[in-house]
Amino acid sequence: MLRLLTSRLLYAVPIVWLMVSAIFLLSRILPGTFGEQLFTDDAAFYSKGSQQQKTAAYEQLLKRTNQQLPLFYVGLEPITKANANTGYTYLLPDFTWNGTHNQYHIWASEVLTGSFGASFASTRPVMEVITEAAGNTIWIIGSSMLVTIALALVLGVAMVRWQNAKWPSWLLSFLIVLDCFPLFVLTLLLLLLLANPDVLQLFPVFGLGYSSVVNQNGITVLLYQFPYLVLPILCLVLANLPYLTNQFYSSLAGTMQAGYIKTARAKGLRAQKVITGHALRNALLPVITILSDMLPALVAGTGIIEIIFAIPGIGRLLINSVVARDFPVIVGIVVVIAIFKMVSHVIADVLYALADPRIRNSRK
Repeated sequence: MLRLLTSRLLYAVPIVWLMVSAIFLLSRILPGTFGEQLFTDDAAFYSKGSQQQKTAAYEQLLKRTNQQLPLFYVGLEPITKANANTGYTYLLPDFTWNGTHNQYHIWASEVLTGSFGASFASTRPVMEVITEAAGNTIWIIGSSMLVTIALALVLGVAMVRWQNAKWPSWLLSFLIVLDCFPLFVLTLLLLLLLANPDVLQLFPVFGLGYSSVVNQNGITVLLYQFPYLVLPILCLVLANLPYLTNQFYSSLAGTMQAGYIKTARAKGLRAQKVITGHALRNALLPVITILSDMLPALVAGTGIIEIIFAIPGIGRLLINSVVARDFPVIVGIVVVIAIFKMVSHVIADVLYALADPRIRNSRK
């Protein structure tokens, strides 16, 4: 098992680094810089200052955030009439060496020392900002994932157990129809049905309540915020349940046709015992792969949920950071998601080994 984890890390770390570096470079190529609107918009904070004061303040902001430095070790000189030679040589890019005093080198040096820099907007450490927003997102993602997996397993086993009845086909038809609804449409429907004074107003729909309970203990805060989290969790469960249930049902139904299952039935074992004791473990193998790929989809879905329900979390923080061009926070969130993605693949390998002894024995 230790060898498995080590080999996975050796492959994953360089890939994660390349991906995050690409995100860093691409984010800085976005048009506009952080704070630009503060000095250019007539309705901004610095609109009443003179042009000289605006320019001085803007240059000071760029210096504080290192945005005045070259982006990478190598830069491209713009082609102008002055430096364009005769013939076709002007079609070739003119590279310049910027040295180590560039934005990427400073960022990479901070990351290797365990720091992701400071937020442009709040000047607070990036990891502090992300950690503060991660609590609600972890609750929403973790709870929705556990509920979805439990329901998918129960429904899949029940449909295989009573596949000759009529209700499994009805349930599959309902899941197919449910899967056709986009997440934001499903969210709006739940809001109209379960948080509407004209229909049923069962749950609150905005934020996480008053901030007076923040200083209380964790259980008190969770109990107070639970009604605000029910609808967001329910939205993610309903959005992911159809696909996961269908995949698990198909895998389990195919496993039930295997030869060893027929042998177990011939021995007189009860149907429930055959499913849970023989077929279930092998049917979980393809589902484990699906579960390891659910994290990015859940993070994307949580961003939509957090915007609609005004819940402070990672998804909402990412969207606000993109709008504000808060590049350190954007890259920090991508790093955290990439690490969780890497960890999910490692956990998937471990679950493969636990579910199938042949895989575990082949890796010794």
